[in-house]
Amino acid sequence: MHKRIILTILGLCFFAYILFCMSVYFFPELYFYDPSTMESRLEVAHSNSYDAQRVEYSAKDDTPLYAWYTPPQKSKPIIVFMHGNSYNIEKFYHKLIPFAEAGYGTFIPEYRGFGGIKGKITQSGLEQDVISAINWLYNQGFKNRQIILYGMSLGSYTATYAAHTLGRQTSFRALILEVPFDSMYADVKQIVKIPLPLKLIMKDKYDNLSHIKDLSLPILIMGASDDTLVPIERAKNLFKASPDPKKMIIYKGAEHSDLYKYRNYKDIMDWLQANEKVGL
Repeated sequence: MHKRIILTILGLCFFAYILFCMSVYFFPELYFYDPSTMESRLEVAHSNSYDAQRVEYSAKDDTPLYAWYTPPQKSKPIIVFMHGNSYNIEKFYHKLIPFAEAGYGTFIPEYRGFGGIKGKITQSGLEQDVISAINWLYNQGFKNRQIILYGMSLGSYTATYAAHTLGRQTSFRALILEVPFDSMYADVKQIVKIPLPLKLIMKDKYDNLSHIKDLSLPILIMGASDDTLVPIERAKNLFKASPDPKKMIIYKGAEHSDLYKYRNYKDIMDWLQANEKVGL
């Protein structure tokens, strides 16, 4: 009788384990994304001195998308900021205010599944969305050498993917990666202590390493020493694989989402100005 109870418990645990693995495979949005589905409010940004306009365009599969845009002053480049797996662009526009005040153009595209945009969040979907965002800039007359790609967390993948996919003929001006990972698969593997068949159940790996090694543009990687969501080792691995010219800044005591408090925007502008002086 005692043995039967043990076997029953083990069977139920195994069944629960299989159900959990299947849920990760079929419903990754429950585990890897935390979007705000509310539409971002431009009036809130305006009230905080971010004088952006909303622009609209569509992805290749006809998903309607939008972004917030401020034009550059004179001959300044434009910074395209790609946010991570949570919230919507209303949560991040403050990071672009110092750049807009310095005369840089700014462009914050929204992804499907975020900010009131319908659609399922997947790697292929986000890839479509970022390509469509850059294509909108092309249609306004921007060239790659006028565009700085800036990705945070999951946005490090969309930024790196765009640099790799659209920068084969002419490189973008620069690539900035804030709290990035080498791959989401490696990040999850490091954080999750439960033995799971991650290679099988994670359909979307978000592999930055496969794209970054072939790039030919200045790269700035910014990591947080106390990051528990994307441990600093992930950013270090990505930096090691990145081609020159490159620079890495690690903010001591910083966590995943607070580099703005450490005035990382000032370090970005200093780095961009230094690159301009040497003609990169």
